Amino acid sequence: MDIAATPKNILDSEMARIGHVADLNREWEDVLHYAVKVVYPKGAVIPHQKARGIYYLAKGSVTISYTSSCGRGRLTLYIEPGCLFNEARTLSGYDPDGRFVCTSDVEVWRFPEHLLENADFVREHPAQIVNLLRSMGVKMLIHYTFLADMGIGSHVVHLCRFILSLARKNRNSTTFPCRMTQQEVADLLGIHRATLARALQRLKRSGAITSFTSRKVQISDWNLLVALASQ
Repeated sequence: MDIAATPKNILDSEMARIGHVADLNREWEDVLHYAVKVVYPKGAVIPHQKARGIYYLAKGSVTISYTSSCGRGRLTLYIEPGCLFNEARTLSGYDPDGRFVCTSDVEVWRFPEHLLENADFVREHPAQIVNLLRSMGVKMLIHYTFLADMGIGSHVVHLCRFILSLARKNRNSTTFPCRMTQQEVADLLGIHRATLARALQRLKRSGAITSFTSRKVQISDWNLLVALASQ
């Protein structure tokens, strides 16, 4: 499959299954004069509850995670450059127990908390408003897709779907970098690191893959991996 000819909704679906979003909101670079630039180092937690507003990520990457009622954190998304974040909680006023963690040095632009209540801004910048609505729709579908996938199948099945989505993102290659640690993959799939290790060993013993590291994932039997992902 030629990724250049792949419909955008298919690519969004594959991004959903690896928990990444990128370049959803480039239109907002035209209105950065409404925002304040802030730089955070790798490992920093963005203090969104004190510095309220909608953030635009210009450089670096940020993870979004939430804490469940039992106290366990769950990684939900990797935000990459060209994306807004914190828009849902800013618009809704709902403040769940979540964290935005910088996985590299980042540059963000923070828009005022009440910007979208400004009728003049909304009227004068329709392209940004339409773009915001679309990107929020994409994120909603990402969460729906993720929840649907996670609700069906075993840990091995979920891992196979994750690996196939990575492969499709990399032009259907059978050898490509993961660019995530195994702990990050485990967090994204909502399983323990040891559970992920057992699932990987099972895939290696079956002959579906030969390697899975941050630098190299190698699929040795594509058809078998697809069959396992379909269970």
